[in-house]
Amino acid sequence: MSRGRLTATLIASVLVGLPLLVACAPQATLTRVPPRPIALSPSASASPSPTPSPTPSPTPTPSPSATAIPAPPAPEPQPAAPAPVPDIPRSDAAASTYLPPGVVAPQRISIPQLGIDMPIEAEGVDDNGAMALPPEAAIAGWYQYGPGIHNDEGATVIAAHIDSFHDGVGPFSRLRDASAGSTVTVSGSDGSSVDYTITEVRSVGKIDAPMAEVFDRSGDPRLTLVTCGGIFDSSTGHYLDNVIVTAVPASSAGG
Repeated sequence: MSRGRLTATLIASVLVGLPLLVACAPQATLTRVPPRPIALSPSASASPSPTPSPTPSPTPTPSPSATAIPAPPAPEPQPAAPAPVPDIPRSDAAASTYLPPGVVAPQRISIPQLGIDMPIEAEGVDDNGAMALPPEAAIAGWYQYGPGIHNDEGATVIAAHIDSFHDGVGPFSRLRDASAGSTVTVSGSDGSSVDYTITEVRSVGKIDAPMAEVFDRSGDPRLTLVTCGGIFDSSTGHYLDNVIVTAVPASSAGG
């Protein structure tokens, strides 16, 4: 695989959830301005009189206007509680913890024709929704939510980086040189092994890669090996193609 990740379109059997966030803002409160008090004019005399002028009526002191008591702000709407998300492991080498009954995890792969002999670790799904892989190109990853070896149906998927910063060019870089009829041996966690016969080698653009087919858990039992290939795009840090090798159990290769 590339320095990036192999982008996988997971079919409905793969359970992955992505949370969403929401937020809202408070509102302002208004205060009423009290009215300006109006001064009353003194009363006028009916006619001039030698008697002292009447004492002007005292100007009534206006009672202070009541300031409106602001209503308490409305409670802010709270986001709805998110639906519970299943606790699906993203990447874990302890395959035995998550293996369904009867599934045998691949632990080593050998392709004598290509000089490939490498260990396999169980992997899940990374944070980008792609199949997770060991960082070292010398270690392959098995998609642990798919079939293992000795499966009755579906594709057992094993993938690896074509190279990495950790250990340089990896063994799967030679997959492009595989030929139909070559033997692939996969050893399992129970001490058994299965021989497969390569039936197809193809290089496809990542945009056109048939990921639903690669991770298909139905149909005849088969082994699918995947790595990166083609031109390396330095602007994105990814190779443009995928090399996909398909093999079937040797016992069924002759028909």
